[in-house]
Amino acid sequence: MNGKKTLGVLCVAVVLTLSAGVSAAQQDPGGRGARGAAGPGQPLTPAELERWLDSYVLIQAQDALKVSEAQFPRFLQRLNALQGTRRRNAAARRQILLAIGRQLRATPVDEAGVRDQLKALRELDVRAADELRKAYEALDEVLEPVQQARFRLFEQQVERRQIELLMKARERAGEAGRRGPAVVR
Repeated sequence: MNGKKTLGVLCVAVVLTLSAGVSAAQQDPGGRGARGAAGPGQPLTPAELERWLDSYVLIQAQDALKVSEAQFPRFLQRLNALQGTRRRNAAARRQILLAIGRQLRATPVDEAGVRDQLKALRELDVRAADELRKAYEALDEVLEPVQQARFRLFEQQVERRQIELLMKARERAGEAGRRGPAVVR
């Protein structure tokens, strides 16, 4: 493993360690303790899966973009900020949509409440677009134009790959459900 790869893996390990500690301090899903990681045979929590995906994206992006050792610390910081911005705004959007769904299921429907939530959703969409634009601008400051272009294509590839993996996981879950539990005779 060359120096650049070693540095990248080391930085990812540090980021994962720090983010695992912060996540565990914020919430302890499933009572796993401060470690915050799934044990053998335990499924990953959504937060753990996000950390794995973030690490995968970082390592793959570093390689795909040919990020230099000099660029890497700032690239890491700004990529994490971009991912955090996306995640934070997506969570806020989900919360508003859940609130709208609850209001629509109520009898009678509180139209004023729905209107307020729709207004909040529009405001969030505007704010999220602005935050995302700023996060991209900050990341682009670290990258050369060719790296910026590679990053945009890389993001599309990662998104496509995530969808493919999700589809495969659903197929496997469906197959396992159709087979039913194993019977020992």
